[in-house]
Amino acid sequence: MKDWIPFFQSLIWPIVVLALAFKFRAGLGRLIEAINSRVEGGDSFEAGASGIKLGPSSPQTPVGVEPQPGAQPVPQVPPPLAEPAEAPPDAAPSVHLVHSAQRDSAVDRNGYLYFRLRIALEGDTDSDLDRVDKVVYHLHPTFRDPDRVVTNRSTGFELTTAAWGTFNLTADVYVKGSSEPTRLERYLNF
Repeated sequence: MKDWIPFFQSLIWPIVVLALAFKFRAGLGRLIEAINSRVEGGDSFEAGASGIKLGPSSPQTPVGVEPQPGAQPVPQVPPPLAEPAEAPPDAAPSVHLVHSAQRDSAVDRNGYLYFRLRIALEGDTDSDLDRVDKVVYHLHPTFRDPDRVVTNRSTGFELTTAAWGTFNLTADVYVKGSSEPTRLERYLNF
């Protein structure tokens, strides 16, 4: 009897598969029919350890009348796009916030892991930053002095501080010749 045990063990999975195929024979027939019709239509088919994978329906299936050989009409070519014009001088500068955070264990306290946070303003061109008067950074309310004003253009209106956690930083960018600031936001997570 001991010699028959490996034989019975090797038969278990084929018996289980055959029993499931018999139980779900109606659905299995539809599956085989669907796979067959899709493969005949030119779709890809893969079967492996991860399951059965059918590719998307083939867009190459011809529809309609086959075109006749010979000269075909040339499709209309759209006119070339106009060259982009210079932005008017009174348009808002194209600026955005950037940040970097580096771990700084020297300022850890109360069990919090602090980071040295650097926030700055960058423009698409150098002249974009030349038009900025000041930036008011609005940090999380738990910061001491959460509203910080930076006017130093040479550093890219950079603000450096120690921080931990996650919060949404907002910055009001004041542009020369405009009474209303432009509000920028950046999600900080460190």
